[in-house]
Amino acid sequence: MKKLLKFLVLPVIFRILSSIKMGIDRILRYIFSTGTIKISKKYDIFKIPIEKLLRGGENGIRAYKYAEITNDFLRPSTPISDGPHVDLLKLYDDMGNAIFKKHIFEETPYYKNSLKSISLCGSQFYSDSEKIVKVAKRFIRQYNGDDLSHLKPHPGQSAMGKPLLVRKIRDSSYYELIDGNHRAARAFMGGEQHIKASIYDDEDVYTPLQRLLLDVIWINKRKWIYQPIEAPEIMENWVLVRKCTDRLQKIHSFLSENRLLPPAIGTYLDIGSYFGWFVSKMEEIGYESYGLERDHIAISVGKRMYGIKQGQIINSNIESFLAKTSKTYDVVSFLSVLHHFELSQDSLCPEDVIAKIDQITNKVLFFETGQSHEKDFSESLSKWTDDYIINWIKKNTTFRNIVDIGRDDDCVHPFENYYNRTLFACLR
Repeated sequence: MKKLLKFLVLPVIFRILSSIKMGIDRILRYIFSTGTIKISKKYDIFKIPIEKLLRGGENGIRAYKYAEITNDFLRPSTPISDGPHVDLLKLYDDMGNAIFKKHIFEETPYYKNSLKSISLCGSQFYSDSEKIVKVAKRFIRQYNGDDLSHLKPHPGQSAMGKPLLVRKIRDSSYYELIDGNHRAARAFMGGEQHIKASIYDDEDVYTPLQRLLLDVIWINKRKWIYQPIEAPEIMENWVLVRKCTDRLQKIHSFLSENRLLPPAIGTYLDIGSYFGWFVSKMEEIGYESYGLERDHIAISVGKRMYGIKQGQIINSNIESFLAKTSKTYDVVSFLSVLHHFELSQDSLCPEDVIAKIDQITNKVLFFETGQSHEKDFSESLSKWTDDYIINWIKKNTTFRNIVDIGRDDDCVHPFENYYNRTLFACLR
């Protein structure tokens, strides 16, 4: 009897469970195909400055993950004012309805963004790419002030007048825009300064750029950057330890005065290039420009932020590079690195390092190091004054013409007692 019951009942239970599972699967497929996720929790509504809104992901995918999927690293660091929705409205202001000509519309960032969302998420209001123009036309009508309250929202589209949905960006006053790109774009183009929004959850998030910078070995999770990074969530609360622009101006002026700009000479190497800011700037001047940096993460920052090309930064420590290289460079910079050899007593002594750099430099070496006037170095580098450095370079290299071209302007909080180092140009 028990066997008979087992034979009759178990299949029925199995079919019931299967039906429940199929029902759940259908619901989930609908949710993810339409992007419609109803949230029962009520959120407080705030007025948020539109200028503080950064681009988010699509269809509920978080910005950092969508950036990773699409290889669009700086998307979450991009203000919505520079996004595809505002771009479409600006283009409409310039061209009118001509933007909807197929060959024009399909080249817009708006269309390409929607198409990518459809391909990755299954939908962007519609799962059919042909319907993107339909959404865009309604967007333009709303921008023109047409009353569309009688029309049903597109599938997955939030109701008109609903607050935006945002997530707070950690260590900044910015927000990741989760829902409401069209509304935010219309408000921005309408000259509004603030917009109603609800903060989606209590979890502040880092942008991919913030995450990457915190992983750079040298800063050890501190919000410090040693070369300029132009991104809204970084420029606000992160400390730019070294301006770099002051030293670049001095370097460029010296090269110009001595007729050492391209095409007169052509190659440049920055030893200890970090992100590669000097590498990128010297390339802009016209040099075939390279860097040397041991931190792979710092190199990846330069690729993302400055457009540093693959192979342009040599990933190696200084000792190994100098021991193996036979290549020479017309211009070399060696900025604020040497004192680490003096202080740490690494495998190479400072004299060996500068002698090897001398050998790979054809025309001019730009050099600076930690000095005795700095708070932490008053004892450990007590002899490293300007005069000592000049004599030291003459003693350990073949350079005889060594010029003081000025000090940096980097004594900013919390580094008031540091830097103000002299930059020397060592000329053949």
